[in-house]
Amino acid sequence: MKYLPVSVYTNGSDCTMNGVSFTHADKLVVPCEDGFLSLDDVTDRGYAILELEDSNLRGAPPHFKQAGRKGWNMFGGNYVSTSDSRFSRKYGWSPIAVHDRYEG
Repeated sequence: MKYLPVSVYTNGSDCTMNGVSFTHADKLVVPCEDGFLSLDDVTDRGYAILELEDSNLRGAPPHFKQAGRKGWNMFGGNYVSTSDSRFSRKYGWSPIAVHDRYEG
């Protein structure tokens, strides 16, 4: 699998309670078949991987969450996207919410 770096869009305050979109804001990647980073690149450079997850609410769009993280997650106010056309081909043109707030 290859990966593509993404940028975090935020309102300026951290409502994630130190979620991955806050702690790794400049080091987030998403899976993308034609991305340019390998898993070794991601690991060596300290990137955090986001994975797309379907919402459990009918009609709600899918969101990203931290790969491998278990437990109830919720939206902390941040979105990710990139101007790289490979992202829009795979995930669409709109920024996607990151559910990286965990409580309890």
